[in-house]
Amino acid sequence: MEFEVRSLYKNIFEWLAGPTGSIVIHVVFILLLFLFVGTATKETTTEIEVKVVEIEDIDLSELEDLEPPDEMPEPPETVTPPDVDMDLTPPPDIQEFTAAQVDVTPANLEIASDAFSPLILKGLAPGNMQNRTGEGRKAAIGTYGGKWGEYAEAAVLRALEWLRINQNPDGSWGTNSPDKEGFTGLALLTYLAHGETTASEKYGQTVEKAIRYLMSRQNDKGGFIAPPFTGGPKTYAHAIATYAISEAYALTRIPSIKPCMERAIQVLLDGQKHYKHGGWQMYAYDGSDGYKQWDISLSAFCVQALKAAYSAGADNPNLREGMDRAADFLIKHQKEDGSFPYSPANPGRQPNMTGAAVLSLQLLGYGNDKATQRGLGYMRDADANWKRPGQAQLYSWYYVTQAKFHLGGTEWRNWNNKVAPNLITNQHPDGYWISPSLTLKGDGVTREDRGKEINTKVYGTTLAALTLQVYYRFLPTYQPVEEKVIDQTSDTDVTIEIL
Repeated sequence: MEFEVRSLYKNIFEWLAGPTGSIVIHVVFILLLFLFVGTATKETTTEIEVKVVEIEDIDLSELEDLEPPDEMPEPPETVTPPDVDMDLTPPPDIQEFTAAQVDVTPANLEIASDAFSPLILKGLAPGNMQNRTGEGRKAAIGTYGGKWGEYAEAAVLRALEWLRINQNPDGSWGTNSPDKEGFTGLALLTYLAHGETTASEKYGQTVEKAIRYLMSRQNDKGGFIAPPFTGGPKTYAHAIATYAISEAYALTRIPSIKPCMERAIQVLLDGQKHYKHGGWQMYAYDGSDGYKQWDISLSAFCVQALKAAYSAGADNPNLREGMDRAADFLIKHQKEDGSFPYSPANPGRQPNMTGAAVLSLQLLGYGNDKATQRGLGYMRDADANWKRPGQAQLYSWYYVTQAKFHLGGTEWRNWNNKVAPNLITNQHPDGYWISPSLTLKGDGVTREDRGKEINTKVYGTTLAALTLQVYYRFLPTYQPVEEKVIDQTSDTDVTIEIL
């Protein structure tokens, strides 16, 4: 028996040492190696979840029927805040930059096909826009709107419908160019603030037509107005249209919008480069204007455009440096009492300009800067009373409301209880607003005739609606801008939905 066992072992060893055994051993080794490498790779690769889903019909009847009560309370002089927890906690060289050229004729824009792409990548929307749709918007209204939130949303819905009805066939709003580019930008911002995109069931076509119009109006220099880039309406129109296009790209991720955004942003960066102070010159981007004065009002719209493009992922060189230069410009021109002037020749309009400057600093990541805090202190006693019109109330309330919203706390609650009821109760039944300084006698201003113009209605309606959309338009506080940039190269899991 012992001899047989030894003989068996000998035969096994001889087989293993032979060619057949050698092949088997190598095959087993290779299989074990593949198994080990495959296991290690699985631990480091990104998981992709693929789902097949059906598009559900959205019932908008509930929104369409939403109406405020027939009897709205008169806005009191002083309102007791509701019991709601709302505490919130030398110039660089500008490099030459040319964005990729794109055919911007309306017939060649493939917006719809881009918007309804079969792949929807989750997690690419900017963090400060997550409250604009669905449950996020509803929750934000309940959290930050207080007792006026539901009424404010009803007013916004009426404004969106009025704007839809009064959109021009070419996708614009208002009359006369370049006013049309500016008003179209404001109207598009109003829809985007409500989370409406080209994919929206009710307002998708309205938004798409507006985007097509603005893109078709951009010239080969990047401007939404014809050069030279001078004159009040032209400079404001370009800044506002750039702001709107940047937000449109952020919310839709339509590829053809990005080069349009970047060319428009470059106009602003080049315009800033012309002036040593770091801001923007009154009514000019090319250094040729005769005013030769810096302008905080224009600069504020330019800042909003730059921040929107930065958050959307614009690739313009030195975009961040331009934003820091703008912040430095604002801080250096603050007055001793914390307010901000309009221009060197016009130190007035401090409540308006202070709100614009403070919001700009908050957007640029300077929310905790001493200049921002001093500006907020100056605005502590700001008023919002429709029956006591001052200078450009709706313009002023647009900025002051956002600045105080980011501040939060009791000061925000008190302000919301002033501005919200004044806007809600003074909306025309058709859904539009006209600034009280244009319709009421106050401070020697009587302009009832101007209140009949469509431009005045579009301007008033968009600013008022944007003010009431503050609850969900942005997150309540701004972190430093580095933390707000969209990361399109993240190695985290990606969910792909096949529609």
